[in-house]
Amino acid sequence: MHPKENSSSFWLAGTKAAKLVYVLLSGLLFWLAFPPYDQVYLLFLAFVPLLLMEDDLYYTPGHGSRGVWWWSSLAFLTFNTLATWWVKNAALIGAVAGIVANTLLMATAFYLFHVVKKRSGERTALIALVSLWMGMEYLNLNWDLDFPWLILGNAFANTPALVQWYSYTGVFGGSLWVLVLNILLFQGIKNLLLRQQQHDADERKMLGWRAFRSLFRASILFLVPGIWSYSVYSNYQPQGVTAEVAVIQPNYDPYGAKFNESLFQNQLDTLLELTDRAMTPATRMVFWPETSIPEFIWLNRSGQSNWQADQIQHFLSNYEGPSLVAGASALTVYPEEEAPEFSRNLGNGQKYVSHNSALFFKAGQPMGVYHKSMLVIGVEKMPYPKLLGFLNSLSVDLGGMTGQLGKQAEREAFQNGGIKAAPVICYESIFGDFVTGYVRNKGANLLAVITNDGWWGDTDGYRQHMSYARLRAIENRRDVVRSANTGISCFINQRGDVVQRTGWWEQSSLTGKVHLNEKITFYSQYGDYLGRTAAFLGVLLYLIAFSKSRSAKRLKA
Repeated sequence: MHPKENSSSFWLAGTKAAKLVYVLLSGLLFWLAFPPYDQVYLLFLAFVPLLLMEDDLYYTPGHGSRGVWWWSSLAFLTFNTLATWWVKNAALIGAVAGIVANTLLMATAFYLFHVVKKRSGERTALIALVSLWMGMEYLNLNWDLDFPWLILGNAFANTPALVQWYSYTGVFGGSLWVLVLNILLFQGIKNLLLRQQQHDADERKMLGWRAFRSLFRASILFLVPGIWSYSVYSNYQPQGVTAEVAVIQPNYDPYGAKFNESLFQNQLDTLLELTDRAMTPATRMVFWPETSIPEFIWLNRSGQSNWQADQIQHFLSNYEGPSLVAGASALTVYPEEEAPEFSRNLGNGQKYVSHNSALFFKAGQPMGVYHKSMLVIGVEKMPYPKLLGFLNSLSVDLGGMTGQLGKQAEREAFQNGGIKAAPVICYESIFGDFVTGYVRNKGANLLAVITNDGWWGDTDGYRQHMSYARLRAIENRRDVVRSANTGISCFINQRGDVVQRTGWWEQSSLTGKVHLNEKITFYSQYGDYLGRTAAFLGVLLYLIAFSKSRSAKRLKA
């Protein structure tokens, strides 16, 4: 039998034109499944055209593996470009770097699956595909080039009724669901196509049974988690006592007025006026966006006055009980001999470190500080500075402080009136396991995302970013409040519903009650355990396949 007769797709993906259609189709299916398009069911089919392409090349004698690499790269380049092109509105270099890096990571995971298949067979390889892909996503959350925007499980952000079990698995549960369903559908389609090629009645019967079995398993795997999740969603009752909070959306153009020094006092006056209108006698905490305090805040410089911070403290002294969380660019002074390597020169034997910070104000108390820990590549940090430090001159200026910023290893929770709020600054809200640190280690009973998404303009970017906060609510069973400079600001409940929201590019505020849940979910306790397990298993399966190949070569020699 000719090897091509073992391929389910020899007549579907046998030409370059057909392969091009297949890989572009996969890229489009991935893209349309993600927010804000939310055709999430397409994600369960998105790998199938790619697997048909790979299957054809696998059974093509002498094709080599480079074809799998290049064709899959085109699919993932299409996906990443369509889903994250908007980054270029803030930083063209950042957009190109992010798209290329994510494309290479995804293509590498798919290519290694093909290598395992060649050396260990299809059954092992399909397990490896799940492990390698999820391991790649775990790496993308935990290395210095992190940009985990397109983790497969993120696609369910606007369909919370489907993924209430994220409180046990986090987004890796969604990735696992998507990958296994794609594999089962691929196997069903493959056996149906092979059945058409067979003339022997017994073979046709066997292949038909295999196709039915795969498709039946896919149906069960789709229905059971979905039905269970919908039942939990329908019956879930919010946990914890209630408290009133407010979020402020000042709506200053980050490319114009936001960092215009002559308008600093005007901005502060606007923020205070909006806050005064939003608060009631019951309000316990108010949230301003990332870098909402326009001046630099010196944290420990002798004799340095922080006049805007002083005005905020004076404002709060006129009220009984409320506190305020505000984003700011903060500066820490060090003696020259104690300063970190990336610090900047201040003169007089001193240096300083810049931070993207959240500040906590309450009348009669010292100012609380939390420094953003998950920093944005090319804007707030230079990855692997010893290796790539020569690229510092290419860092993008997005107002405030740019270049390498200082960060805080430990999370912080700001407390007032029973509220223990986690100040999640912008990009940090993408990292599910990171956010659990506020809950597990600091006892946070409310997640507060402060951000400035105006850099991206009216694009998919701010919509995706807001949607992903809904997943953090489900994972931790915590209400989420979101204060965004230009929108969208919102309140999200513990099952992931947006219960109040502002519009985009408008000056606004929201006041409402949140539930303060003290219980710890399974995911809050154990974080990305699925990602860690998959990464270990993926490496193990690849090493076993590699050793088998080496052993076979030695025996042949």
